[in-house]
Amino acid sequence: MISQRQEMKMRQKLTKQQVLVARLLGLSSENLEQEIKKEIEENPFLEEVIEDTAEAAAENESTNDNSELLDPNDEYYARTAYDYDDYKAPKNGNRDTDEGTNIQQADETSFQTALLEQLYLKQITDRQILIGTELIGNIDESGYMSRNINIIVDDLAIRRNFDTTEKEVEEVLKIIQSFEPAGVAARNLQECLSIQLHRKNSDGSPTLTNATLVIDSHFDDFANKRYEKICKSLNISEKELQQAIDLIRTLNPKPCDGYNNTAQTIIPDFYVFRNGGILDFSINERNLPKLRKDQPFIDRLREDAAKQNTKQKHDTETFIEQHSKDADMFISAIGQRYNTLQLTMGAILKYQHQYFITGDTADLRPMLQKNIAEATGLDISVVSRVVNQKYVQTEHGVMLLKDLFSNSLASNDGSDVTTKAIKEQLKKLIDGENKNTPLTDEELRTMLEKKGFPLARRTVAKYREALGIPTGRLRKEL
Repeated sequence: MISQRQEMKMRQKLTKQQVLVARLLGLSSENLEQEIKKEIEENPFLEEVIEDTAEAAAENESTNDNSELLDPNDEYYARTAYDYDDYKAPKNGNRDTDEGTNIQQADETSFQTALLEQLYLKQITDRQILIGTELIGNIDESGYMSRNINIIVDDLAIRRNFDTTEKEVEEVLKIIQSFEPAGVAARNLQECLSIQLHRKNSDGSPTLTNATLVIDSHFDDFANKRYEKICKSLNISEKELQQAIDLIRTLNPKPCDGYNNTAQTIIPDFYVFRNGGILDFSINERNLPKLRKDQPFIDRLREDAAKQNTKQKHDTETFIEQHSKDADMFISAIGQRYNTLQLTMGAILKYQHQYFITGDTADLRPMLQKNIAEATGLDISVVSRVVNQKYVQTEHGVMLLKDLFSNSLASNDGSDVTTKAIKEQLKKLIDGENKNTPLTDEELRTMLEKKGFPLARRTVAKYREALGIPTGRLRKEL
């Protein structure tokens, strides 16, 4: 039976302003710059404030005088921004930078273009060139053939109305596999390494012969470090096997790496430095356009609207009202973002003060987003957006802001230690182990317990995997 009734409910609904602020909070300085430029293009009432060059230079000079150790605008940042290990330029990349912009130049040479040039220089038929072009188009950025031969045969038939066979495509693939760089167009790691070994001049070298046999006939045993089994099968000594393995390690597992990779550059969102002997910080606004509402333009539109007929006047006033309101809201949201970042980073700096001074992981205090939320009065979701994908430049290097957050674990002496500090201890133990007899997870657990870190074996395994370190069996060396 259908009936009507009234009821009262309370619902929390975010305003358009709140949604905008939340979205801007999650953006890095680089992405925020792009967002501001996009908004300027879309909203005719927003304009960039062009600062007086002389005045800006004087302000920078004043800031430099007050900074004792690190200044966000000095060359130190432009230099050390590229020293972060995980963000170095690729081998063939150009590390030249546009001064003051933190932008690296990418190598413009496409590896596929280089392969096509080699293909066209070959004395081959038009059919083979067409097949070769299709194959090269299916080579991924690391240099591997990304699709199966039978699928490429189907693609040629469907998309190009070109009938061929797997055997014919395989023959063209072998031609491409003879191109530079060595190992390109391989279908897996084993084939990639094998191509490189067969490319080397043999001159009867037993080491090269053994290395080729290891890859071609005993790859699974090699990948799983079953060295005794390989020695027995090939009837060679451990020393001879080690020489073969040393040769294999000189090969390139990703032959096309560095051709098309755009070099990534760390652009810090925060700078921590010493100002008059006191630890301080600033927010990176170096490339952010300063905004204001173009009031003279709005006034001219209103004057023009007064001369228009009723409908045109109404449309113009609606246009002015909407875009003017959006401009005010965007400018306000940028200001709120700045204040929130200032508040959050100030709390983090205070909480991790000792760590920012020494850079020693042992001084990193256990810190949760909840701790910063309580210190600032902000919601945890707001703190999460602030620290997400943002970097801080310190005198000890560049780091992800979220890496400062870590759970705590009670040590044997009752003090709290961070999981980051435990992972560092674990890595030191593994780095110092005898690679002929690597430590097991249980042995690592025992050693960590002696250092005052009581952990379960499964926790040790979890931390080891988080560090990207394989099990003891796979760390074994001859």
